[in-house]
Amino acid sequence: MLTIPEHWGACCLKDPEMPFLRLPGVSASQEDPVQLAEQLAALLPVRNCDVVVPVSSSRPFLCLSGGLQLGPLSVVALWGSGLWGEVDGGDQACFILPYRGSGQFRQAGQSLSNLAGRTLLYLPPEPWRTSNDAMGGITIRLDPGLIRQVASSMAGPLVDPQRWSELGSQPLMLPVHQIPNGDLQFQRLYRLMAFIHGLLLSHGSLAQSLRLDDLLLRQLVQLLAPWMLAEPAEGLQRQTDTIDELVDWIHAHCHQPISLSELEQRSHYSRRSLQYAFKARFGCGPMQYLRRQRLWRAKRQLEQPGSLTSISRVAMACGYISLASFSRDFQRTFGISPSKLLRNHRDRSDPPCRTPDPRT
Repeated sequence: MLTIPEHWGACCLKDPEMPFLRLPGVSASQEDPVQLAEQLAALLPVRNCDVVVPVSSSRPFLCLSGGLQLGPLSVVALWGSGLWGEVDGGDQACFILPYRGSGQFRQAGQSLSNLAGRTLLYLPPEPWRTSNDAMGGITIRLDPGLIRQVASSMAGPLVDPQRWSELGSQPLMLPVHQIPNGDLQFQRLYRLMAFIHGLLLSHGSLAQSLRLDDLLLRQLVQLLAPWMLAEPAEGLQRQTDTIDELVDWIHAHCHQPISLSELEQRSHYSRRSLQYAFKARFGCGPMQYLRRQRLWRAKRQLEQPGSLTSISRVAMACGYISLASFSRDFQRTFGISPSKLLRNHRDRSDPPCRTPDPRT
């Protein structure tokens, strides 16, 4: 797992501990630039690709890569020898998060430098070129309309829609020092990448059910549109019917993957106002409220156990990765451990044991 430095600088790591490079079935290692170019064509719309420095016995070529789909996001990780390349934009925008060195990019007549730990690069759906003397970074490809959709739901309906129509239309280099709480925001992004990698290694498809794609996209949107964080909440002078309808929907769908963006879109509240509304009504945020409902659902399952009911199955259905965390939250909420509750109700439902008749 990547350790984020206390003070930002170029993250020139000796060992490729970058996320998504060692995932079974999606990672690869190449020592031939031609084979790498063919492999990259399956991950990115690459036109041309070649080494920056000619390959020799003293300077061998090596590249590690990994590609995966996280909901609507395509994630490509590359680490190794320097490359230059030309990429078609297609209909996908790109966020490029560097992990070492400095990458040089060119798009729409602009030259942009992307320095590890100091910048995040955004490229709209247009062709672009790049050259790196040492490669190490993660590219996230997505429909730019998704950026506007999530940003709009986070900010709420009172923000001028014209601002969203322009969001993501120009290439941007996002420096950490120009973003409110930039150090913290960048650390969250790097750590989120490491967390998703670890979750994919240990629990596979659970990353999809937890809607980590939405969590990652929201973090990227906050970096792309930091002015949104300063927008005032529109207040709570709204009909309570909206929250009641949303709560009814949560109760009916809490067994399914639900993202915060989806709750914002359904309620038409902004990110901040939805938090305020739930805290005023229930004393917690919307995602905490969702977790409470899932714990109640878990309690009902444990009180009516089937032959395949287990603590681990119930915990994963509630979106918990750690059994310890599930047991702690369950005990705190209901005053009894999930294992004891399951045992109590299994004892009640099991038929009494009959002593065999010695005459048979």
